Amino acid sequence: MAKLPTIKELSALIRSIKPCIEDSYIQEGDSLPSIDLTIGWDSDSGSWDYQTGSNEYTGGAYGYPIWAVCSVYRRSNSRSLARDLIADLDGGN
Repeated sequence: MAKLPTIKELSALIRSIKPCIEDSYIQEGDSLPSIDLTIGWDSDSGSWDYQTGSNEYTGGAYGYPIWAVCSVYRRSNSRSLARDLIADLDGGN
């Protein structure tokens, strides 16, 4: 099995996404603005990519066999979300 993305890589990505969250990005059933983040990973090569917003069948994560999805809020703990994403990716293998 190839290397997973690191906590450092994913937490930096999450921090970079937070400023993109607009006030109107309120998901159904939620009261705070957020944005969906999908990480796609290939356990054979270790390559990965991401997409924000809809996790439908387009975007950087689409071509990868293993996905992890989370909602990023402005006050989300980036390292904690990164750990959760890694655990989801590792469990999908």
